[in-house]
Amino acid sequence: MPASSSGKLILKAALTADLPLGFEYAAINSMLDQISSCLDHLEEKNDHLHACLKELLESNRQTRLEFQQQSEQHSTAADMQGPRPPV
Repeated sequence: MPASSSGKLILKAALTADLPLGFEYAAINSMLDQISSCLDHLEEKNDHLHACLKELLESNRQTRLEFQQQSEQHSTAADMQGPRPPV
């Protein structure tokens, strides 16, 4: 059974039974620890995704600059050759 399911069952049992408050607090603390762990994992994934997207953006910028430079070089070379006669 997944940890989140067992935590829910423990909490449900604690809240519906005549159990000491300490047991209810332990169940709640367990669920909060699981939530915290999940949020930490999501934050790590988000940070990794952000870093990957920044790399992709920088790569695209570099590619665009190179393409513009090549386009300008071809344009300049064509201008130096002068107009072409009609075929």
